[in-house]
Amino acid sequence: MNSAAPATKAVALLVLQDGCFDRLPGLVAEGRRVIANIERVSKLFLSKTAYSIAIAVSFGPLNLKFPFLPRQLSFTEGLTIGIPSFFLVLMANTSRYRPGFLRRSLSFAVPAGLIVTAALLGLNLYAQSSGAADSPETLQSASVLALSVLGLWILAVVSRPFDTKKLVVLLAMCSILLILMNLPLAQDFFHLAWPPPDLLRAAGAAAVGGGLAIELLAWIHGRKFPR
Repeated sequence: MNSAAPATKAVALLVLQDGCFDRLPGLVAEGRRVIANIERVSKLFLSKTAYSIAIAVSFGPLNLKFPFLPRQLSFTEGLTIGIPSFFLVLMANTSRYRPGFLRRSLSFAVPAGLIVTAALLGLNLYAQSSGAADSPETLQSASVLALSVLGLWILAVVSRPFDTKKLVVLLAMCSILLILMNLPLAQDFFHLAWPPPDLLRAAGAAAVGGGLAIELLAWIHGRKFPR
């Protein structure tokens, strides 16, 4: 209680300021929300770290140009991580605390990052071998599209189970992607343009293939770490 001796309060994990035990359910609920949402958001950030490292390591030895400009990475990361994570971390979450936070996060994020890297690697190898990229800008645009779709797919997986608020956030990010891809001012600033049809199909195939692999990963992860 708040009326305890200072030494007692100093070593206590919890001090009831007003002595009302009916505050405890709300306190537990707030703690669950914070811990569970941090774990959810950490998967987004760690998957981005994983694919950033994997792209840097894999594209160099294969003599492939880095597929993004810095501002294009800001474009994709803002849509798939930065903006949605702000909302996700504030949403209600009643999941109980379970030990093993880092293990669960890394066991999803690292394979997801490798899947994203494999999809982008396949797209760029196809473009290089087939001559589908007429200019670096078209290949970068195709890579941005594939990465954005895969990032939104990861966002959808970590947001489950869905409710109205989560669906609104996900659909808003998808809408913003389409708007910015068709907005001349955004196209000029981010150096984006719709790729030619063959490269657009390749980007779509890479995104869908990677997305299905992420779904399989989510299923395996869910079986290994049931809620």
